[in-house]
Amino acid sequence: MAREQGFFLLEALAAGLALLVMSLCLLLYVHSNQARLEDGCRIRAVFLARTQFAAAEAAADMGRLATGEYPWQGKAEDLQGAESRYEVNTEVAVLEPEVYQVSVQVRWQGDGFQGKADFEREVVSHEKGVP
Repeated sequence: MAREQGFFLLEALAAGLALLVMSLCLLLYVHSNQARLEDGCRIRAVFLARTQFAAAEAAADMGRLATGEYPWQGKAEDLQGAESRYEVNTEVAVLEPEVYQVSVQVRWQGDGFQGKADFEREVVSHEKGVP
């Protein structure tokens, strides 16, 4: 009879250990899913900044880039992700004639997380060839 009471104690300890392992696995899953969402936002921020840099380079080549702030140059739907929305701010400063410093700041807001990324690049207007 004493043996049966000890067996019940081992079952309780094994069940408790199994619940502990399952809760740790769930916690790991939640954190990895959150990290995946945040990394997706960072990657999208890089592509949004590249769009702004490309627009600044095109404007510089056409001689239309000037100092100041510029709005988002792409499609409006690009600023809305599946689980987050983005805001892009671009500032242009003249370093030398025909040389500009373009600063792009991308902010994002999602369900339970937010972030921002800053990018800078020098843009040089290219000389046009004569046809």
